[in-house]
Amino acid sequence: MRKNTNDKITSVEEQIKQLENQRKRLMQQQRAEENEARNKRCYRRGAYIESLVDGSPEMTDEQFYKVISTALNKQSPAKQTNTTLAPKTTDESKDEGAVTELA
Repeated sequence: MRKNTNDKITSVEEQIKQLENQRKRLMQQQRAEENEARNKRCYRRGAYIESLVDGSPEMTDEQFYKVISTALNKQSPAKQTNTTLAPKTTDESKDEGAVTELA
């Protein structure tokens, strides 16, 4: 039995939809894998940095960020381009020593 042209078009359109959905699933999987790799890297690096700072478990986030920012600025005086680890709010831009807590 031969398919007419309309049936062929419908069949091809269905295949296109299936392939588009498959592409979406693969893109989601790729993003999930990239996020997982980034999370692992962040945890590993953050834990290492925390292990280098004496008393870090007892520090508040703000204290920890200030210690790290100070240490980074002392190590590379040529790179004194406001390298803080936590973002500043508009209120804190007046007080250069204040660092906010990451959300």
